[in-house]
Amino acid sequence: MDKITSVQKMKVWQWICAILAFIALSAIIIISVVAFRSLDDVYFDLPTLFSAATLIFVLFLVNFIVLRVYGKGDAVSTIFVFSVLLVSVIIAVVCLHFDYVYAMPIVFLPLLLGMTFHKKSALATHFTMIQIVVVCMLLFSYHSAEIRLSDLSLHMMILVVDAASGVLMITVLKPYASRLRILITTAVIVLISGLIGFISAAALGGDPDILQMITVGVSVMIGGAISIFGYFCLAPLFERVFNLNTGLRLAELCSFDQPLLKELEEKAPGTFNHSLTVANIAERAAYAIGEDPGLAKAAALYHDIGKIENPEFFTENQIDGYNPHDELIPEVSVKMITRHTEAGGKILSEKGFPKEIISAALEHHGDSPVGYFYNKAQKITEGTLEEKGYTYTGPKPQTKINAIIMIADICEAATRSVRPSTHEELATLVDSLVRSKMNEKQFDECPLTMAEITAVKAAVVNTLMGVHHERISYNLDKKK
Repeated sequence: MDKITSVQKMKVWQWICAILAFIALSAIIIISVVAFRSLDDVYFDLPTLFSAATLIFVLFLVNFIVLRVYGKGDAVSTIFVFSVLLVSVIIAVVCLHFDYVYAMPIVFLPLLLGMTFHKKSALATHFTMIQIVVVCMLLFSYHSAEIRLSDLSLHMMILVVDAASGVLMITVLKPYASRLRILITTAVIVLISGLIGFISAAALGGDPDILQMITVGVSVMIGGAISIFGYFCLAPLFERVFNLNTGLRLAELCSFDQPLLKELEEKAPGTFNHSLTVANIAERAAYAIGEDPGLAKAAALYHDIGKIENPEFFTENQIDGYNPHDELIPEVSVKMITRHTEAGGKILSEKGFPKEIISAALEHHGDSPVGYFYNKAQKITEGTLEEKGYTYTGPKPQTKINAIIMIADICEAATRSVRPSTHEELATLVDSLVRSKMNEKQFDECPLTMAEITAVKAAVVNTLMGVHHERISYNLDKKK
């Protein structure tokens, strides 16, 4: 009861902090608009400012609720999203003041969030920003004799074009896309946006003016180019500050120059080679079901990093036939084996790795039983023995990628022992191993479907066939 009460109190405090933060953010935006408009001797009445601030606050609050619905409402994610949102809106306000309306870098936010965060959350935040910019745009037209209806209509139209460009970038680009693909795709979208801006200036700009049409079209492209440039410059900064798993960051983590991978290769060479194979399997399996192969590869490379603490207790690192478990009782052996998941999570946390990679280290065994030592203990006790003390601590895989790594891990280890000689034997082995995990209900807490499990099994079989294919036997002693 006390635990439930403490959790409820924590949630209440989170909401209170969020509401206070959104009030502050709304005030910052309104104050920035008032400060810039006062330079032009334009002042607002309090009801107008209060209405605008309230609307912005509601938009922030709705966006926060959406983040929580998609499971992205933790403190770090919230700070990241609303930091980018605030910076984007302030830049838009500056552009409005200097009359660079058509060159606002609106697509920076959807590009950054879509490539580094979560697509649905990025879409929601993108629309929130567009609506806040509309509020700011209306405030800038307040008591202004210079802004005509045709100009305001054109401003809104360009904002719609920017909004559509942002949506297109979020939906078209994959998180694991290469830098060249990102650059080409975004450049094409920006060029199309500029062309639409050119046409919009002719349709909504009053009397058709070729100079105005060119100005609007080029300005839209400049705003898009600034957004792209800003993404490539600032993405590394955001990924470090907020510990994000962007494609560039994942590529760095997969490099064999990483100190942690070097340490794994030195202390546990068998585990290192096992992890390489699991990484190859996970990468192909993730690609087969539309998940991020870069994240799957990086998470698989580090999933057994906890074994560097006691590498000799794991079969793949044992040499000369010595097995320290022969000198231990099963209860101790199980603790030595199962603790590598928690140890891995702790090591990765201390090194500042992304939470997705940390979760793979913790979840890749779920709460599966350690069958060998459980059976060994049963023989010693010669009676019924509870399985509870002979299982991993969990949790079960919460994501598709962690479930993939669980499958790849057990299949790679099994094929090193069984060595199936044909494709059919390997497929049968993989199917039985996956079925055993399903019987243990290891996939109950992740959104992996049966169709995706079938695709993952096929990818595992094809990859392992390439690794363990039959080779020609060379008789070096045979005389020619």
